Amino acid sequence: MAKDMNLTAQVIYEKEFHVDLKGYAPGEVDEFLDQVIEDYQNYDEKIEELGSALTRYEAKIKELQQQVFALQTENQNLQEQKKSDFINANSDQVDILKRIARLEKAVFNQ
Repeated sequence: MAKDMNLTAQVIYEKEFHVDLKGYAPGEVDEFLDQVIEDYQNYDEKIEELGSALTRYEAKIKELQQQVFALQTENQNLQEQKKSDFINANSDQVDILKRIARLEKAVFNQ
């Protein structure tokens, strides 16, 4: 941003105008003030540009946070589904083992 500016605070502070018979030379003061005005215009444009960028980035952050929340919710649902499927698979195996045990008992105990 400093490269866009013609003047620095130090240059403005140290600026000295030559005095003629009626005071400061009006042309020199006008030229300096034109540079100050140009810098302030550039500064205002840069501030507006950065403000717009900030607004865009804040909107993008909000969008990404919503996506993160949706993905976390989906992940949690998938984890619960996985846990439920594991429990169901285990209970199915237990049922099969119980059936086999009953069949073995019926076949070998007779």
